[in-house]
Amino acid sequence: MKYSHRELEYLLVIKKYNKNGDPAKLSNVAKEVKVAPASAFEEIEHLNKKGLIKKDKSDIWITEEGNNYILKAIRAHRVIESFLVKLGMSKEEACEYSKQFDLMVPEEIIDKLYVFLGKPTNCPHGEDIP
Repeated sequence: MKYSHRELEYLLVIKKYNKNGDPAKLSNVAKEVKVAPASAFEEIEHLNKKGLIKKDKSDIWITEEGNNYILKAIRAHRVIESFLVKLGMSKEEACEYSKQFDLMVPEEIIDKLYVFLGKPTNCPHGEDIP
């Protein structure tokens, strides 16, 4: 299933709140993604239907599927970014270009790029590649 950067942005915010065992709340999510609560509500309903989050009254929790998606998205971004730097781009350019298509590249290609690059443990910015 394909996801968007918008969905990823919401998932990352929700995960941030869940990290310490706390639920995310609609008002906090809306504020962090800089949208009206009504817009955040629609996106949260959308993510819930996809199984990426679960709602329990006003509490919002990321699911295992949501966490797995985040890891795949981060991996794709960092592998593509590493490849672009290897081609001669600056870290900043590579990051910006990677954002334009990282979620569209099939996981099989990301895996092949990862092997081609020598299975790096970190992206050009020093962040872990999951």
